[in-house]
Amino acid sequence: MVLLLISLIAYGIIGVLSGILAGLLGIGGGVIAVPCLYFIFSFLDFPQPYLMHLAIGTSLASMILNTLSSTLGHNKRGSVVWKVVKQMALGLVLGTVLGALSANLLSGIVLEIFFGVFLLILAWHFWKHEPHYDELYHLPRTRILFIWSTGIGAVSNLLGIGGGTLIVPLLNAYKIPHKKAIGTSSACSLILTTAGTIAYLIVGWENTQFPITLGYINLPAFVVVGITSFFSARYGVKLAHELNAKKVRKIFAVVLLVTGLMMVI
Repeated sequence: MVLLLISLIAYGIIGVLSGILAGLLGIGGGVIAVPCLYFIFSFLDFPQPYLMHLAIGTSLASMILNTLSSTLGHNKRGSVVWKVVKQMALGLVLGTVLGALSANLLSGIVLEIFFGVFLLILAWHFWKHEPHYDELYHLPRTRILFIWSTGIGAVSNLLGIGGGTLIVPLLNAYKIPHKKAIGTSSACSLILTTAGTIAYLIVGWENTQFPITLGYINLPAFVVVGITSFFSARYGVKLAHELNAKKVRKIFAVVLLVTGLMMVI
């Protein structure tokens, strides 16, 4: 009973942090949720071979609510470029399927190392990269955007992240203003997490028989993280329009560096 209570409290904390990050940086929060869920599932003695698969699937499912909240908040402020979302939608869905199928074929150890290395690369990116704020932007051809979105969908669902960590830099590269890039990324992440959840539910259906778990989705973690992240995402949206973006990115880079090292070592 005590162990269950501790885990539920931990899920709530994860939800608050991932929700704020979703609204603040336009990411789904998976870069925080996946490693945290991995360590909690390990503490709860879930079988080692499926720890990362469960962390990834549960993270994607829980992010549906915070990406929805973040999208609604940014759309209210006029920060979602829906034309871009529509152009990327098909590629994102195709990529999520490819990513989930690939993850199902890889061992948990490989996924753990892959995720840790990705966090280290991401930490360097957030520390060094300065986003563009130009109000004049141009979009690539639909074919090019489809290729980009398919790749982003595959990598994002292989790692259990919402996709914003890759979508925001892509949109910045095409001179889309940073706040609009964050808002548009939130909407794209909503597509990614929804499609990814369905994919991990299906591919994990025959592979796991854990209590209160469907496919690769742990239901208690999904519910608690999802609900708390939904309500905290709106505060992240507010902070995105108020805080110094450069300082936030530096702090987040340090968090990613520490987490990445913990996953790899």
